[in-house]
Amino acid sequence: MSENVKEDLESLLARVTERRRELLTGVVNRRTRHFCMVLEDLFDPHNISAVIRTAEVFGLQDVHIIEEDNAYSVNKSILKGSYKWMSLYLYKKRMLCMEKLRAKGYKIAVASTNTTNSVLDLDLSQPTAFYLGSEFHGNHPDTLAHADYEFKLPQYGITESMNVSVAGGVLMTYLDVYMQKEGREKFLLPPAERDALLRDWLDRHVNGIENNSPIVRVEA
Repeated sequence: MSENVKEDLESLLARVTERRRELLTGVVNRRTRHFCMVLEDLFDPHNISAVIRTAEVFGLQDVHIIEEDNAYSVNKSILKGSYKWMSLYLYKKRMLCMEKLRAKGYKIAVASTNTTNSVLDLDLSQPTAFYLGSEFHGNHPDTLAHADYEFKLPQYGITESMNVSVAGGVLMTYLDVYMQKEGREKFLLPPAERDALLRDWLDRHVNGIENNSPIVRVEA
């Protein structure tokens, strides 16, 4: 941990109650970036917000939002404050998002109704970014063409697909079961990332979200 992060962290910890300190420390110790969610040009901001809220509940730290066709606006009534504890990345170009994820070592897995591969067939030991596409058209052809994997969720009915926010919740349930089975401690944040994230959380809690936004617009 750098001296600046250490000093900031110690100062902020001293400004919160013991109960809040234990809560945030316990949660950050269970966070993971092994999996992340990518939402590509979803039309309904309610769906985006629902996936973000579910990701927070399951301990996935990062959600990447592509808004090449449809801009995203924060819906606080759906998020219920969950985005305060998240890292949200917004992109105007879908290929920039994929380039950034690959540079971080992620495999790209894209939801598709045109594949026989189940999410259960993927090698989940690798860091993986899971793409969910728009409500009307699914993922963009360029995204599908450059993906490492296409996958679908197990389903046994006649209806072709689920609502995208429901699909996100089902997907994250499978991912959580995998991590629990393998030992969630294998997928946790490195100490330096964990401490930097805890500092950000404490700063937002103590000083407000305005000067330390969880939303980052990625331009290049």
